[in-house]
Amino acid sequence: MRKPDTKIAIVCYSKSGHSRRAAELLAGLLDADLHQLKTSRYRTPFLGYLRAGLDSLRLAKPSLAHPLPDLKCYDALVICGPIWTSYPAAPLRSYFQQVQHLPATLGLLLTCGDHSPPEKAYALAEQELGRPLTAKAAIANDREMTTEERRILGDFADKLRKVTEQKMMSPLISQ
Repeated sequence: MRKPDTKIAIVCYSKSGHSRRAAELLAGLLDADLHQLKTSRYRTPFLGYLRAGLDSLRLAKPSLAHPLPDLKCYDALVICGPIWTSYPAAPLRSYFQQVQHLPATLGLLLTCGDHSPPEKAYALAEQELGRPLTAKAAIANDREMTTEERRILGDFADKLRKVTEQKMMSPLISQ
């Protein structure tokens, strides 16, 4: 039986560039389509960072630029972005609320400072998305361009690909 071709989307929000860089590397590993989330709320340098921190603490959900990516033709989705004050960045939380179609396989890749452990962010994402994440990982900003970053991304990609292919094969097996 032939292994099915998987179509993977990565939806990313990045203010400082750390998450965008990780998403681009992951897209290369997965041969995935990369889509960028945008909001005008955090444009100004100092005020943008202050507003981002306050929005995160208040669990606010800023407006996103539309249209959002159409995910109907994808088998897997990776949502990528930073952790702000222990939570997924506010634009990611807006996306969790607005996404119209979630593929069968769902992953979350976060970037963070060492002071932001990802467990709270994973739990909030699963709660807001209404289901468990297939793959999850976090890369500390100071681990960029290291062998540890490559290992984390490689392990994440392998797990996401394996689960996606299993889910795609299960209907074929039962026929």
